Formats: sequence, C-alpha cells, structure tokens
Amino acid sequence: MVVDSPFTEFARTSLGAGIVVGVAVVVFTGTLLWASQRGRPDRWSLVAAGGIGATFIALLNIVLRSAGIWRSTDYTLPIPVLVSFILLITVLLTWAVVFYRWLWRRRGGPIFSAVLLGLIAVLTMVGDEFALARRYIAFGDGYTVWMDAVVAVVIFIITVLAYELPRSRMA
Repeated sequence: MVVDSPFTEFARTSLGAGIVVGVAVVVFTGTLLWASQRGRPDRWSLVAAGGIGATFIALLNIVLRSAGIWRSTDYTLPIPVLVSFILLITVLLTWAVVFYRWLWRRRGGPIFSAVLLGLIAVLTMVGDEFALARRYIAFGDGYTVWMDAVVAVVIFIITVLAYELPRSRMA
C-alpha cells in the first residue's frame, strides 16, 4: 500500500494544484522565452529533446503503472497537475542537456559526463530508497531500485541523443 507524500497531499488541494500548475506554466514559459532568443536556433532543439525525454517518461509511467510495476498515489492527482509534471520534466531535462553540453565542451568533458551519469543513478537510488521507506512509492514484479537507476540513466541518454543525433546529421 502506498500513501500520499506531503507534496502529493498539497497538490490535491485547490491551492496546491493551482500553485503547481502556475509554477509549471511560468517555468515552461521562461524556458520557451530563453529558447526563442534571436541568433540561437539550437535552443529549440534542446527544448524538443527535453520534450522527447518527458514524453518517454510519461509513456513509461503509463505502461509500468498499468503493469503494476510502479505504484504511487501521484497517478490519482488531478489531470492539470499531471500535465504540469510533464511541463516541469521537459524543463528539467532541457536544462540537464544544456548542462551536459556545457560539461562536454570543457576539458575532460567525457569524464565529467560519465560522472553526471553516475550522479543521476545515485540520486535516483537515494530518492527511491527515501520514497520506498515512507511508502510514497512501491515497486512490483521484482523491479528494484538499481533497475530504476538504470532507467533514469537511459532516460537521460535518450534525451541527449534526441538532441545530438539530429545535430550530427546536419553537420
């Protein structure tokens, strides 16, 4: 059995839902304004990659929740709040790719990028352990924290590839 996290309880209230949706719209709009600056057409590709990653996450949630592998009360939040999560994840992944590209251009970029992948895995495992211990989430059918860490890394790699592959074909 899973229970609401304090955030989920907050997001269920009218005020909480309004704040979550409002913040998502403001942050997403800010990212779109950043992308629309003249002379930087590559930024739209970054936002598109973030959107592809967010869509992949949404599809994973639909499939794995339906299969009973991922369980959370978050799935019962109002639709506008769930949609706002997609906007927030798009922004998060967009800026993660921006950070990745910044790291890659630095001396030792591949090493820093590998460290970033490791950090994503570790943060996923720590977050999962925290949420599992408090029954905010549950895993089924033998799914484990380390599997979720691999999924998180794959999501990031897919997002980066969604940005990098079209660029490499144009070059």
